[in-house]
Amino acid sequence: MNEQDAKQKYGAYFITAEELAARLDGKQAMPDELRTDAHLICNTPAAIDFNSPGAQGFGVKRAGLSVPGSIMLLVSPGCCGRNTAALSGSGHYGERFAYLVLDETDIVTGSHLQKIPEAVRAFVASRAERPSVVMICLTCADALLGTDMERVCRKAEAAVGLPVRPCYMYALTRESQHPPMQAVRETIYGLLQPRRKDPRQANLLGFFTPVAADSELFSLLERAGIRKVAELARCQTYGDFEALAAANFNLVLADEAMSAALALEKRIGIPAIRLRRLYATDKIANQYRALAHILGLGAEAIAMENERERAEQATADFCAQYGKKAVIAIGSRLNANPFELALALVRRGLAVR
Repeated sequence: MNEQDAKQKYGAYFITAEELAARLDGKQAMPDELRTDAHLICNTPAAIDFNSPGAQGFGVKRAGLSVPGSIMLLVSPGCCGRNTAALSGSGHYGERFAYLVLDETDIVTGSHLQKIPEAVRAFVASRAERPSVVMICLTCADALLGTDMERVCRKAEAAVGLPVRPCYMYALTRESQHPPMQAVRETIYGLLQPRRKDPRQANLLGFFTPVAADSELFSLLERAGIRKVAELARCQTYGDFEALAAANFNLVLADEAMSAALALEKRIGIPAIRLRRLYATDKIANQYRALAHILGLGAEAIAMENERERAEQATADFCAQYGKKAVIAIGSRLNANPFELALALVRRGLAVR
């Protein structure tokens, strides 16, 4: 059956690998139906343009290593661990990984679970400096086996005398109510232990890279009497990380960190305040006024007219330069709230596809 016959019979686009190779060998363009930049292929959160939680960027593996001094044992079949090599190029992540590769017998019987504590002990012993934490990264193989990883980690912890925590790289749960990037934040912040609170410290929770140093958020918090604004990405040592537990409150900047923040509120008494990701300046101003009210400040103490004026001017300059010719696409990889961003751009008269 050829491409045209398949279209007529199934009512959907279809092309064989042989037909696609012939097109490309003949210098024909990639069919529009296969181009993700030409149209929406599949309207689901992950879509066909699917990226495993551990494949690139701050996936589960890189996120687990955001704790200073941590190392990670990746327990997986070889096929699931291969993309970890891509992390070795920056941040010396490759030096902080070890592998326990599962064979077919392990996957069928779960026999690898007996090997994990010894593998952790050998990994820790191989390090020139004693690590702060050992993260054990699991794949869908253990999700399907129903592994009790908390129990395995307790055994490994007893073997090495260090915190050992699970990181679940379960792509199967990406669209569930407890996706991998939410779970890994809970694991990370679950390491914090109660300590005396500093009324002039606040934490920013949500991201694995630091908030821009020139963000108006810092001057806003300074006006609120906050002298130390801490965040995971700025922690240089494990001591810096432990000091996050002294915060008077957490500002939650990303939805995926909300469950971790609520757990901290319940476990060590750090209240959580949520800030939504907004892009329209009027909405941002309203949210800051609400924050001022929560912090018990008067409106004049948190007025940010100069900052808003600069934002308005930057927006006007962008629209003047691109507004008449640019057609904007908001992609699935964008580090943003796509609906709020689209709304803000449309309200400015820009064309958003």
